[in-house]
Amino acid sequence: MRFLKMIIGGVLLPLVVAVGWTLLDLSRLLWVGREWGQPWFWALGGGFAGWLLIWLLLPRPLWVYVLGHELTHALAVYLHGGKVHQFKVTSAGGHIVSDKSNWFIALAPYFIPLYSALWFGLWWSVNFYHPLGAYAPILYAGLGLTWGFHLTFTVSMIGDGQSDLSGQGVFFSLVLIVLINLLLIETGLVAVMERATFAQFWHFLRGHALEAYAVTGHWIATGIVWGWRHLIEISSRLIHHHRVG
Repeated sequence: MRFLKMIIGGVLLPLVVAVGWTLLDLSRLLWVGREWGQPWFWALGGGFAGWLLIWLLLPRPLWVYVLGHELTHALAVYLHGGKVHQFKVTSAGGHIVSDKSNWFIALAPYFIPLYSALWFGLWWSVNFYHPLGAYAPILYAGLGLTWGFHLTFTVSMIGDGQSDLSGQGVFFSLVLIVLINLLLIETGLVAVMERATFAQFWHFLRGHALEAYAVTGHWIATGIVWGWRHLIEISSRLIHHHRVG
């Protein structure tokens, strides 16, 4: 199973490159369309920058991260129809014990920004009864802050080494984590940008994916031909050496 996941990770790797190119395309649209002048941009960026200042200058709220991390594991278990038998959270770490286990349950905290989802859910719930359109920058500032929280802690925890990743295969896990985080970021950008549509997003992604897989296929084919030629050359030398000897 570990070898199969490594193969899957390799198959998905060109898609990660394509998604990265797509983010550059969206960034270009953002710049050309002067989206950076919109209130949502400054609110989102301000929230993210505010979190970075907290991350760099103040004690890091590790317990809050661990709580969200283990809650995401637990929610993923319930999503798969499982049961959580033990739930532990401390500032030094945490864990859950459940009757279900798969790659989604193990890796969910690394690509699901739980606090961003909770903040958006709270905003949507209040807005349903009391329209908050005039205060939209507060929504985006909160999303920037909570997403910054998610990204910084995710990178930090991966750097420290996590059994969640090693249990699924580090390469496979990293490919999925990067891929899904990029897709979520891009989906969020398209949702708020005036100059971008989901049709454009799909067009960019599809084009880059086809190109990435075509280039990868070419490299693989070239490598196979090169290896085959060298194998024949080495075999010929060995046969010639055997005959001379």
